[in-house]
Amino acid sequence: MKPEKHKLAVVEDNRIILDSVAEFFDASERFDLVLTAASSEQFMDSWKEQRIDLLLCDIGLPGKSGIETAWYVKRRSSSTQVVMYTVFDDKDAIFQALCAGASGYLLKNTPLSQVEDRLMEVLDGGSVMSPHVARMVIGHFNPHLDKAYITDAERLTPREIEIVSMLQNGDSYKIVAEKFFISVDTVKFHIRNIYGKLQINSRAELINKYRRPT
Repeated sequence: MKPEKHKLAVVEDNRIILDSVAEFFDASERFDLVLTAASSEQFMDSWKEQRIDLLLCDIGLPGKSGIETAWYVKRRSSSTQVVMYTVFDDKDAIFQALCAGASGYLLKNTPLSQVEDRLMEVLDGGSVMSPHVARMVIGHFNPHLDKAYITDAERLTPREIEIVSMLQNGDSYKIVAEKFFISVDTVKFHIRNIYGKLQINSRAELINKYRRPT
């Protein structure tokens, strides 16, 4: 018995790109393309009761932006994962997408076979970004961090980077859990991974080792 395919929706205003993505995922053994739209408004009108496991969404849409679409999706269905798909690697857009609840940010020059693999990573609980985009995210959170921190932080996922930023701000595990719609135990799991990657053992050590300039 074959495993059930993941339900995928795609919002993309460039017809050539949309047709290319649709053709690829129509033949996918891992995804069932249930909805395509050329705008946020068309997507919102077309999305009725069908389950969507993941939305691949352009940021630069006519009308409502992809970021507004991400906000809409996460509030209607918090379990639906959103990955932004764009030609832009603007750090402000990346940050806004993460704040909207996106789990990744892929550039349109990524081969579709790799896009499919990255989407599977998201559905397995990960976050996806190209190394270049990840460095921009790190710089956005704190442009004054030294190169040693950047080197360490590049080992973290985008979600782990966000959690580090919140810990440095003094946020509690409960606040972190509420922001990302996860349990406190899941937050603790992420933090254990972060400490292991950065070779530290406590929040105090994190703050002292990577203290932000005042």
